[in-house]
Amino acid sequence: MTLRRAGSGDAETVGRIHVESWNVAYRGIMPDDVIARTDLTYRTAFWAERIADPEWPVYLIEEEGQGVAFCQMIPTKDPDDDPTRVGHITSLHVLPHLRGHGYGRALLDHVLHEFQRRGFAEVTLWVLEENRNARRFYEKSGFRLDGGNRRYPRTTVPEVRYRIGLNRG
Repeated sequence: MTLRRAGSGDAETVGRIHVESWNVAYRGIMPDDVIARTDLTYRTAFWAERIADPEWPVYLIEEEGQGVAFCQMIPTKDPDDDPTRVGHITSLHVLPHLRGHGYGRALLDHVLHEFQRRGFAEVTLWVLEENRNARRFYEKSGFRLDGGNRRYPRTTVPEVRYRIGLNRG
């Protein structure tokens, strides 16, 4: 397993992982038309833009030269948090047939350590309320609901916010 920062040539790989993950994890939770619009061309362009950010990385895990999982970290954009002390995980996706193999945990550990190294005190993330598998994963990893809720953009699908404190000692 190789965990590294994604580069400009990885946008299609990250986009493919994102699309495959959405097609399985969000089926029955997210409206079918929203899932259908989440195609490889759209996601490749979406991730190319984010990968190009020199300050806020997208991390990629490869197994035998093939991308299998990714995660992006940024400072929070939530108006009720301080972006100088609260980090945010925008996405953590693993190819569906490889879930439960430790890739998500490896990415999460790496990103939490990187937030801590950069001086952040807490990290948040949003999860679709009905995505029980993701919620169990984050809860097992120490994240707790913090009372934040919203609707996924351009849908009526509810999301809940999770938060974890970083041990700075």
